[in-house]
Amino acid sequence: MRKRIPSLVVLALLLMGGLCQANPLFIPLSEHTMAKAVSPGGMPLYRTSVFCVNDEQAVSWLLIFRDARAHNVEWRWYYPEGRTYTRTFSTMPPIDGFTGLWAAPLWSCLKIKGTDVARMPGTWKVDVIVDYRKVLTEYFTINGPNAC
Repeated sequence: MRKRIPSLVVLALLLMGGLCQANPLFIPLSEHTMAKAVSPGGMPLYRTSVFCVNDEQAVSWLLIFRDARAHNVEWRWYYPEGRTYTRTFSTMPPIDGFTGLWAAPLWSCLKIKGTDVARMPGTWKVDVIVDYRKVLTEYFTINGPNAC
């Protein structure tokens, strides 16, 4: 009987570990932020949730842990009144071997200066959708010219 208990515990742990890995809807989002730019190395610069109509862009930046498959990522940018302004797409590549990078930075930019966005100050939002499932909503403000 004493030999069975450790064997059953090990079996239970193995089964539980397999169940966690089998969930295709789990996307490990490690970090996210809004920023004004992205460095050449893929890191967010000037993190903020408040932008000005004179800013070049608003960036939705993510750091997602990679696994053995590629994942489709979509950003849906919304006007202050709730209508969709634009959508952008990217693919998170699978991990490239045992020594590959375990996390992938991904981002999408919403151009502000000189576009229709600059004429629509207010509270905007962006939804991040991974493999057709919303994993994040970020709210940000674009201030008008008098508030900049």
